[in-house]
Amino acid sequence: MLKDSKTIIFLLFTLIVIFISSIGYAFDSDIVYKINLSGEIDPGLVSFVERGIKEAEDAGASLIIFELDSYGGLVDSGIKIKDLIFASQISTVGFIKGRAWSAAALISLSSEKLVMSTGSSIGAAETRPNDEKYISALRKEFKATAERRGKNSELAAAMVDADIEIEGIIASGKLLTLTTEEAIKNDIADYKVNNINELLNVLGFSSSKIVEIRAKSSEKFARIVTRPAVSGVLLSIAFIGLIFEALTPGWGVGGTIGLVSLGTFFSAYIINGVANWGLVVLFIVGLILISMEIFIVPGFGITGIGGLIAIFSSLFFLFPTANIALTVLATVLFISILATIVIIKFFGASRFWKRIALGESQTKERGYVVQIDKETLIAKKGKVLSPLRPAGIIEIDGERLDVVSEGDFIESGQIVEIIKISGNRIVVKKKEEE
Repeated sequence: MLKDSKTIIFLLFTLIVIFISSIGYAFDSDIVYKINLSGEIDPGLVSFVERGIKEAEDAGASLIIFELDSYGGLVDSGIKIKDLIFASQISTVGFIKGRAWSAAALISLSSEKLVMSTGSSIGAAETRPNDEKYISALRKEFKATAERRGKNSELAAAMVDADIEIEGIIASGKLLTLTTEEAIKNDIADYKVNNINELLNVLGFSSSKIVEIRAKSSEKFARIVTRPAVSGVLLSIAFIGLIFEALTPGWGVGGTIGLVSLGTFFSAYIINGVANWGLVVLFIVGLILISMEIFIVPGFGITGIGGLIAIFSSLFFLFPTANIALTVLATVLFISILATIVIIKFFGASRFWKRIALGESQTKERGYVVQIDKETLIAKKGKVLSPLRPAGIIEIDGERLDVVSEGDFIESGQIVEIIKISGNRIVVKKKEEE
């Protein structure tokens, strides 16, 4: 009995040791994560960085290296990536492999250490639009980031504001861009290396396991689609396809292409974490309201206007800035209107167009009468078509008019002269034969 108890205790102890060892292996302190930030700084890169940092934290990594080679991009996306780096529970290093301009420069400054490869550069953070409001905001963002990481904050501010002059470094009227040597000399960068292996040696991680975060196919797809130019093309194709479907009978290629384009557009923004399902639902509600206006509600009124507002509101909030949103949506609207005119000209129209436009010409032969300026009828002469008792009908220049006499009875065939007009009342008198 005692022997069995010792055996059980030994087995339990062995299992505990194995479990603790497995935990220590899973959270190896020598793991280094590398996240490559190349190309344009855009919303897709924000979700990519967020995923990379989370994976590094879950793995218990001791260091994250952000390898940068970018001309910049959207400031809004750069600020979001900076905030993610600040919030990281792991030590961070910004490694400029080629260049870090504009928003990429801000990301570089946000890491705890900044390392530059030989021949690289940092700076040139010109705002778009180049207004004082945006310059002031971004200047403070660069300065505050540099201060937090113990870097030269005045030089960081000079990367944004061309009015800042620093003797011996940058003259007024020019944006600051620093080479590797200049950045190290002026307390912007910490080290100069030739490659990633040399970087790991300098930081004391030469024997560490390197895990590189790579973009998934879906993330690459989303980054392409969410570029403003590509998004504008997809929206234009979608709207043209749906308009073509509404103006022509039946369901066919136009509607299918339109729905596929919309699906591609929204799926990319959902993958990037920019769009939430609320905006998607708002867009669908807009489409339903416009469909009701076309096929159910007569005319074009509140339902159709509400649908348009819902659609454009949902699209507006998908873009990173108001300027980009207005530019893309205005372009899409112009192209859609132009396409509508072309479709109507070459293919005609069906139910929708007939509900908002006249389907036939209103000619005199069909019984329509043109409204004329009655004041021009004074002193004109006409022929009585039906006896005036005192009301009746006369004809002037081929037009039939309802008139009244001064009170006298006037037979058909007589010539009368218009003497007075009061509102819709036309008064005539018999014209004596000359």
